[in-house]
Amino acid sequence: MKLTFRKVKDYIVVHLNGSLDTSVSREVEEDFEEILSQYPDLNILLNMRDLKYLSSSGLRTIISIRGILVDKNKQLKICHMGRNVKDIFEMTKVLNFFKVYHDEDSAIQSINQLEIDEI
Repeated sequence: MKLTFRKVKDYIVVHLNGSLDTSVSREVEEDFEEILSQYPDLNILLNMRDLKYLSSSGLRTIISIRGILVDKNKQLKICHMGRNVKDIFEMTKVLNFFKVYHDEDSAIQSINQLEIDEI
């Protein structure tokens, strides 16, 4: 699993590349803890375009990250969710707890729309 990230407005866009499974879940959690400590006032957008596999422990990691952000009044959005990954979210009935966008552009546009609405 490889994580790369960049800042876009008040979001950190995190690209997940590879498999998020038991063997890397703890490491990914630690990476997110570091990102959140560096950028405590920012929201997270997970770009799953290159996520090949998601296990139940990987899903638990994503749910945990969402919980941390919600506790801080921050958001977690997801984009480029592939069919296999979406099936896991649907089967476990957690899909409705996430804001999911087709692609990064539409997710970022939603960010821009929120900023316009708040002015």
